[in-house]
Amino acid sequence: MTIIALILSCGALVMGARAALPLPPSGTGGQVPPGAPSRTLTVATMADALPLSGTGADGQAAGLHVRMARAVCERLRLDCRFTAMPADALLDALVSGAVDMVAADLIVTDERAARVRFAPAHARAASLLVGRAASWPDGPLPGGGPARADDANPFDRLAGRVVVVAGGSDQAVALQRRAPRDAGAVLAPTHGEAVDALRSGEADAALLPLAIGLEVLGDGLIPLGPPLTDAGAGGPVALATALGNRDLAQGIGTVVEAMRRDGRIRALARVSPDPLAAVPVEASR
Repeated sequence: MTIIALILSCGALVMGARAALPLPPSGTGGQVPPGAPSRTLTVATMADALPLSGTGADGQAAGLHVRMARAVCERLRLDCRFTAMPADALLDALVSGAVDMVAADLIVTDERAARVRFAPAHARAASLLVGRAASWPDGPLPGGGPARADDANPFDRLAGRVVVVAGGSDQAVALQRRAPRDAGAVLAPTHGEAVDALRSGEADAALLPLAIGLEVLGDGLIPLGPPLTDAGAGGPVALATALGNRDLAQGIGTVVEAMRRDGRIRALARVSPDPLAAVPVEASR
């Protein structure tokens, strides 16, 4: 295998004393009044994971979760500055104080909630097994709707195969839990590099976020089953802040709830090619 795991040190760049965040009063739709003081927020997002997050062709942060973070910052009159990181560096950067918020396709779990504070969910994540057609001459697995934990395990077909995933991602966790013991796993630094490894023949299959998987289908790549939504492969996604940053968390939570009520979250999710991202947020909480 030619994939070299990327080791990223988040360093000791710890933010200094934070100014108090102006919180939106009740009855304002989550808006901070004009003229209220603003501050800069450093937001970490997952690198090379478009259309969910990453760097667009114009060199600017882009993707579903980036759009959500920008909308929140706009309502709170915050100047959001984005930085892209591999999946396995995001929460460490938040805990260390190197960044103020994380906006990425990371499922809300009890383990993560013990380390960081999550806002109300704004989307749902799911995963898709994608394979090289040349490695699967018998074609894709049958199935229509999303696969759930009590269905036949679509991972069983991976026995003796090599599967690539992004290190630190939810897909890596799901693969570890559900793949046969004799399936080989390769960790790529990012989802984009996992796709590159699959295309180059370094792996027989890749487990990807659903939105990414749907975009790469064709040109020799096929789905190996229906979308995966449970057992670590799917779940609610939310903006995250440090446990000690209560003012920021309260402000973000107020705005997210207001955006849910006025339909703004649903409108943002519809832009995503992931059909599950637009599941009503109430169902993902």
